[in-house]
Amino acid sequence: MDHHMQDDVLVIELSGRVDTNNADDTLHEVEGIIESTGAHKVELDCAGLSYISSAGLRVIVKLLKSLDELRVTNASPEVYEIFSMTGFTLMMDVRRALRSLSVEGLELLGSGANGSVYRLAPDEMVKAFRPGISLETIEAEREASRAAFTLGIPCAIAFDTVRVGEGYGTVYEMLNAATITERICADPSSVDEYAHRSAELLLELHALEVPDGVLQSAALPYYRVLDKVASDFSADELDLMRSAYDAIPPMNRFVHNDYHTRNIMESNGELMLIDLGESGAGNPLFDLLHSCLVFQLIGTGGGQTHSDDETSFIGISYGELRRFWDAFTATYCGDRGRAKRLCELLLPFAKLTYFVVSMAHPRLPLSMHEIYAGQVRDEVLPHIDEMRASVDELLTFIPQAAH
Repeated sequence: MDHHMQDDVLVIELSGRVDTNNADDTLHEVEGIIESTGAHKVELDCAGLSYISSAGLRVIVKLLKSLDELRVTNASPEVYEIFSMTGFTLMMDVRRALRSLSVEGLELLGSGANGSVYRLAPDEMVKAFRPGISLETIEAEREASRAAFTLGIPCAIAFDTVRVGEGYGTVYEMLNAATITERICADPSSVDEYAHRSAELLLELHALEVPDGVLQSAALPYYRVLDKVASDFSADELDLMRSAYDAIPPMNRFVHNDYHTRNIMESNGELMLIDLGESGAGNPLFDLLHSCLVFQLIGTGGGQTHSDDETSFIGISYGELRRFWDAFTATYCGDRGRAKRLCELLLPFAKLTYFVVSMAHPRLPLSMHEIYAGQVRDEVLPHIDEMRASVDELLTFIPQAAH
C-alpha cells in the first residue's frame, strides 16, 4: 500500500477491492501506516480502487472516528456512487476523480496572473490554472462562484474541476462577453461610461446582505497575506498591521476583493464578474481599499511616473486608468469632493496591503523583501493610529443594506 506525505497530510493509495475478504487486513495496514508516520490528517487516494463493500465502508467509519481529518479523493464514478448512496458524502469530504482535458489546439480567449481561458465548446470555456496553484485554491474559487450565482450575483456558471496537463482547471459556461479592459481598448471614449456602470454595479453588490455560512469572511485573504510575511517583521509590527484590519468592523455584505476592469465583463449589455476566488461576506471597505491598491498604487507603478499613453498592468493606458478611477469613485460617492476624501482615507490601507501582497508574491526576489518591509515601517506603521481613527468616517461611504 503506497503512501506519502503531502504538506501535513498523509496520502494512502487504495487499490483493487476492499470487501469482506480483506477489510480487516486493510484496516490494520492503514492503521500501521498512520501510527508509523504520526499523522492526524489522512487522504485516501482511491484512483486505483475499483470497488468498496459495506465491510470496506466500516473501515472508513473506524478511521473517521480516530482522525482529526479524513478525506477520500479520486473516486471513480462507480465508487463515488457507493459513497453517495450510503450517505458518506454527507459525513465527510469525498471527491470524484477529475476528468482530464487538453487545451492543445483550443482558442485562447485570454490570460491573467493565475492562468489562461480557452474556448472548450460553443457553450463552455475552461480556465486552465498555472501549475503550482493548489486544487484547494481552485475548488474554493469554483465554490465561491457557485455561491455567488445562487445569491443573484451576475457571474459565469461554474461546472466541474478538471485536470489540465500538470495542473488543474475549472469549466465555466461560455459567455458571449468581453472584459471592460477590452471594451475600453476598442473604444477609449467609453472610459467614463464603463466607470460609471462599474461603480453602480458595485454599489448594488455592496448593499447585498449575504446569509451566514455562504461565503468565507472577506477579511481572511488580508490576514492570510500577513501570515505569509510574518518572518519579515517583529511580533509587535505584525500586531500593529493586524490592528489596522481589525479596526474595520465585520459586516455581511458581498465583497469581490479584486474588482477592476479585467475582472468585470460585459455580456449582452450586462456587466458580470469573474475571478471570484477571494470573494466573501464582509465589509465593503475591503473592496474599496483593494481597488484603490489596483488603480492608485499598482496601476500607477507604485509611485513611478508614467505617461498617459503607456499601457498599465490591467491592459488600459495609464491615462485611461486615471480617468476610470476618478469617474468610478465620483459615481460611487455621489460627487468628486467626497470621492477625493474617500481616496485620501483609503490610501494608507491600500499601501499596507500593496506592500505585504508584493512581499508575499512567490516570484518576488528575496532582496526586495527588505525594501518593502522598510516601506511598511516608514510609510505605514507610523500612521496606524490615524488609520484606525479614520474608519468611522470611511463607514459613511458604505451604501445602506438592500431590503
